[in-house]
Amino acid sequence: MSVSFGIRDFIESLRQNGELLTLSTPLAPRFEISTILSELGKKEAPAILFEKAKGYKFPVIGNLLGTKKRLSMALKVDQENFFENALSKLQGRIPPVLVEDPSPKNVVTQKGKIDLLKFLPILTHYAKDSGPYITSGITSAIDLKDGSIGRGLHRMEVRGKNELGISLINPPLSEIYAQYKKENRRMEVATVIGVDPSILIASISKIPRGVDKLSVAGGLKGKPIQMVKAATVDIDIPAQTEIVIEGYIDPKGKEKDGTLGESSGYYMTFSKSPMIHVTAITYKKAAHFHAIVPWGLEVDNLLCLIHGIDFVPKMKKEISSLKKIHFIPGTFGSHVVMSIDTENKGEIRRALTFALSFTNIKKAIVVDEEVDPEDYREVEWALATRFQGDRNLIILPDLRGQPIDPSSKEGFLTTKIGMDATRPKKEGFGKVEVPLEVKKRLAPFLGKLKREEKK
Repeated sequence: MSVSFGIRDFIESLRQNGELLTLSTPLAPRFEISTILSELGKKEAPAILFEKAKGYKFPVIGNLLGTKKRLSMALKVDQENFFENALSKLQGRIPPVLVEDPSPKNVVTQKGKIDLLKFLPILTHYAKDSGPYITSGITSAIDLKDGSIGRGLHRMEVRGKNELGISLINPPLSEIYAQYKKENRRMEVATVIGVDPSILIASISKIPRGVDKLSVAGGLKGKPIQMVKAATVDIDIPAQTEIVIEGYIDPKGKEKDGTLGESSGYYMTFSKSPMIHVTAITYKKAAHFHAIVPWGLEVDNLLCLIHGIDFVPKMKKEISSLKKIHFIPGTFGSHVVMSIDTENKGEIRRALTFALSFTNIKKAIVVDEEVDPEDYREVEWALATRFQGDRNLIILPDLRGQPIDPSSKEGFLTTKIGMDATRPKKEGFGKVEVPLEVKKRLAPFLGKLKREEKK
């Protein structure tokens, strides 16, 4: 028997675990809500439920996965060995199942009555954004290649009462749309907002074209995701969805992109962004609108997760001496520090060059096993005392990088660097340490001091 899961279940779990703030002060979707989320997103902070968005009847939930703890809660894995545990769950596949719609929804389909900004508290995030953007919408379309459903998280700009621009620069939807355009056919789409975090995480996972990403979500939950038919397009969508936007893309339409403050912390405009003509909006009673501010720890955590589950196992398989791997926060998964247990400089160089062969990695640092990759003071200390630019720096120009890096050249080509911050020799590089037995003996006392410091 299948079980349905929704974002409200996760919100309640956060509430019970002290991970949710509730704000009753009415705030506007234009800049005000995003300002709160932007400030919260600069450091580890609770998720926040805005009970009242000015001019709307829907509450707004944000900063949902803003900490590793909440990401671990969503995946139901321990934070220790996070990437390995997450990979194990993401590799499980349970196909979704089609059911009768279990929950009544309001439907808006009448011609002339669809007005996106009238119904939905879509945020305008940053000062120079070209308009309101949906940044949590998971869009689905039928693949002409084999009839499977492709899904992905793509930014969507409100361009009119019933028009949305959608940035299609990543597969599978970019490839699916290219096929529709080649055949000059309308592409029906359905976008869901407000779903269980497992579905959100699955939607940005890297899996082969032709595999429904919701089978990944089923694996994460341990049971199949319930699906229903959309109201006006022939696409299966998650049953427990707060809001659905349906429509079609005309391949002959304009493909001009707007401007949005992106996950890299810069305003970005992409070259192609086709138009969705909205044919229906459906929503639950008191639907929760899920908002994601592009530049913050929540997006950083999600990007590091998706890059990490691809990067970590491949790196450890290729370089058996690797111990710990850490993505540096604030770099959207592009900077990584790795500790290694070897003195073989050839092996270290191989680790660096292999790491830089991954599209998302722009800078890689290797440190000795005694250096904690998550301790930035220790990493910088290793660079300051063990690294020499003329001997330990690798520069690789014109490699494929991330589209959200504004310094990249045409084709998203970038220059990558690797830094060997390991000991050049054993002698003279012994790290100072207090006696281990004394440290163990005083551990309870030190723990008490740290707890007092946090108060």
